[in-house]
Amino acid sequence: MIGKRSIFVHAGLAVTSAVIAIGVWTRDKQPKALVQSDVTIWQGKPKDVESIVYEGKKKRVELTSKKDDLGRWFVGSVEKEKAAPRPAADAGAPEPPAGEKVVTGIVSITPAEKLLDVLAPLKAIRAVGQVPADREAEFGFAEPEGTLTVKLGGAERKLLFGGPTPGGSDRYVRDPANGEVYVVKGQVFRDVDTAESALMERDLHEWKDAEIAAAKIIAGGKSRTVVRGGTEAKRFWADEASKETADETIGNWMSKVDRLRPSEYQQAAPDPRETVVRIEYTGSGGSALGWLEVVRGPTGDSGKPQYFVLSERTRIHGKVTGSVGEQVEQDVASIVK
Repeated sequence: MIGKRSIFVHAGLAVTSAVIAIGVWTRDKQPKALVQSDVTIWQGKPKDVESIVYEGKKKRVELTSKKDDLGRWFVGSVEKEKAAPRPAADAGAPEPPAGEKVVTGIVSITPAEKLLDVLAPLKAIRAVGQVPADREAEFGFAEPEGTLTVKLGGAERKLLFGGPTPGGSDRYVRDPANGEVYVVKGQVFRDVDTAESALMERDLHEWKDAEIAAAKIIAGGKSRTVVRGGTEAKRFWADEASKETADETIGNWMSKVDRLRPSEYQQAAPDPRETVVRIEYTGSGGSALGWLEVVRGPTGDSGKPQYFVLSERTRIHGKVTGSVGEQVEQDVASIVK
């Protein structure tokens, strides 16, 4: 009997020791104690977000909500320090002036909608609680990454970004209103910190290519209607008079038009500017889908003209790759005769 009791005592001590050891190991591996899971930092609905402002170490992002007959969209800018040029072979390249800024215009629709779904309401993966001053560096708050301000239903809500979670892509944040620290999805920080790429609207139209039945191409005072032919799996562009015969010239030119994607947006229309071509798209039954204009603007730093696109979805002019814009302009004469 005594032997059995001794065995149980030793077993209990072993279990207790194991629990203590695991606790110590866990504390060492993840010293940031978790307080609560699935917490709402602030309430709200995506439709009530009026503006988003992010102020980082070397960057400022501002997006403002707009609404028109087509729906909701965001317009704004990214201001950041100009990158220093690479030194020449003789190390004679000068440093850029201290504090020199470069501003990139943004239009955001689909990317902004995805971000708003996360921001309103803003939910935390878990709550950490109050972090003492001597542990701020542990969470990345000794040198915060930046501050996010969301105007929601007329009220401003702020969030201070700390560091990433250990071994993960999520992010520590602090609510300045109460000092509470949380863990949120890393998407929030990544989207605003790389807004010039992550939030930039690239799609010129809401509808999909498969919905196009025909297009009217207008250039130089002339116009031509081209149509989509072929099966659903293998569609092609054709002349209106030969709907069942693929026209490679039209197809190649339209593929170049499809490659026009904005890299930045202009708050003011290019000046001077000239419309190179306008394309009006229609769907089945002749229903209007939308339109696209390719515009040649002023000469850029390269000494060549800059090219822009404007569509029913973008609302304002977006700058595109000059070489592609130039090809579209040069080849349009072979399409509209």
